[in-house]
Amino acid sequence: MRVAAVLVLGALAIVSSAGCGYEQIDTADSTDTLGGAGETADDQALWVIEPTVTTLSAREPMSSLLVDPSAPPPWSFAVLSDLHLPNPRAAMVDQTIQALIAMHVRLVIVTGDHTNGSEKVDHRRGRVKGWWTAVTDAFEPLHDAGIAVLPIAGNHDTYLSWQREGYEQAFADLERWAAPFRLNPGTGAGVARVPYSYSLDIDGVHFALAHVVDQTIDREVAGWLTDDLAAAANARLRFVFGHVPLFSVIRRPARQFVDRFGPILEHGHADFYVAGHEHVTWDETFTLRSGDPLRQVTVGCASGFYVFPPSRAAQRHAACERHGASGPLSCTMPNGGRFELVRDRSRHMVEHDVNTFTVFTVTGDDVQVTPMTVDADGQPHPFYLSASRATQDRELAGAGSAG
Repeated sequence: MRVAAVLVLGALAIVSSAGCGYEQIDTADSTDTLGGAGETADDQALWVIEPTVTTLSAREPMSSLLVDPSAPPPWSFAVLSDLHLPNPRAAMVDQTIQALIAMHVRLVIVTGDHTNGSEKVDHRRGRVKGWWTAVTDAFEPLHDAGIAVLPIAGNHDTYLSWQREGYEQAFADLERWAAPFRLNPGTGAGVARVPYSYSLDIDGVHFALAHVVDQTIDREVAGWLTDDLAAAANARLRFVFGHVPLFSVIRRPARQFVDRFGPILEHGHADFYVAGHEHVTWDETFTLRSGDPLRQVTVGCASGFYVFPPSRAAQRHAACERHGASGPLSCTMPNGGRFELVRDRSRHMVEHDVNTFTVFTVTGDDVQVTPMTVDADGQPHPFYLSASRATQDRELAGAGSAG
């Protein structure tokens, strides 16, 4: 198997926001006077949106998504995460879904945090149906286009029993959402069952979607995933999806979690672990304690509602370099691809695109990983930039001297 990060195009202004770390979203203190007439605190959720920041750096060309015509027919799927609906950026989710329909992906996987539930919003249980109606209404155009939708829950979907019930009811008809594909028979219990944990196979590629909502793994889920990956030993590729990354890129990884969950992925010969939760776009191959590599892709926040800065350690892995006293940091993703960290109003260094998703293109045994965004007009653009800021600065300086 060969895997590659696709470098892809454009130039546009980017909107950014910032938030806080792993702590749950607390909507309990939001007032009911946010926004315009008729809007409730649930409609607006948290006002964490910052003024815009921009990048003028050119993007890689979309033509990089093209594959060799002599290669096996390619097909693609997309991964979204952390929609946090409803929120003031809900339109960005709708635009992303329309872009995915136009891109003809075969399926869309959503790795949790569809809503804004927490332990502090028990008084809002009467609104849970509205939350999930917003989510399923957003996904319906995908179903109408014949594109499968495969969800798993996040921590903000499952803190309280009524939040879990809302998730279960929203996807009680998971077979309908998975069409035209068929789910593998499941024998798990608790959260090791549909719609929390399940799997399917498409053209020899195995997809295991597991309920991983914090830095622990449920015993039932661990047993189910171990058996599921063992049964997929003959698959060409094995993707595992969870909400929480195995290796955090916004703080120090939790060693006990890595030591518990990592061997399951290792022994099951997982090729990719794909997650959300951290509201940051990242692609890095980590080394498990056994010495085996594991490629982890974190897909960012689909709505761009709020984002987190990569940790200092992650920035070192990306060889981030500052250009100018207060300029952006120019970085290279550990698995390839240029991006920038720009300063928001809270003085955090956040990625230049905040509403992101990732497209995986499968061609035989090869996988191309393409982080993407949509602009304010709903047009899709690659997340990666075409050149480092230093290169562009040199070119601009040269042009000035020539003048």
